[in-house]
Amino acid sequence: MQHQFLLNNLTHSDQLQAGLMATGIKENDIHFVTETNQDYAGHKVHEASIFEERDIIHSAVRFGLVGLSLGIVTSVILFVLQPWGWQFGTVNALFMLALCTGFGGWIGGLSGISHRNYRLSKYENELKNGKAIMLVYTDDEHAEKARQIVQQTDTYSRYLGKDTTFDNPLKNQKLEELED
Repeated sequence: MQHQFLLNNLTHSDQLQAGLMATGIKENDIHFVTETNQDYAGHKVHEASIFEERDIIHSAVRFGLVGLSLGIVTSVILFVLQPWGWQFGTVNALFMLALCTGFGGWIGGLSGISHRNYRLSKYENELKNGKAIMLVYTDDEHAEKARQIVQQTDTYSRYLGKDTTFDNPLKNQKLEELED
């Protein structure tokens, strides 16, 4: 599970990471998201990957499903009508499905790279105001310890909740476009 914490800034991030690692959470399972890369200066913490920060995978899967649907409709129409004397068979239909699905996924990935991850987009205003989000990937047992450590270390922090690590293409959130 992905557990999310809103931090006032990265001031206590090194202490938080050390405390969480002492409970058995691996260093690679603790990531931080901020608005700018300059916020990480002087801290030895892991920045969230582009897949955690941007909506690449979620959008690619969504658009891929749309492409698959359009590919099915197109294949059925071409198979039934056989336009211009074409011999539209199974291999052609599979190629059309793969082509439409791939194109949809590609368009979705291009769209997703310019938007905040759907799990984090609702906290866009906080990030723009200089706050940080800490993502901790752990089970519920370690998560309770993590909540206690975060609350003790940074009293201004807030537990935002937990989410699955599975990117649900049917889950819809308002996506925030990122500014350069």
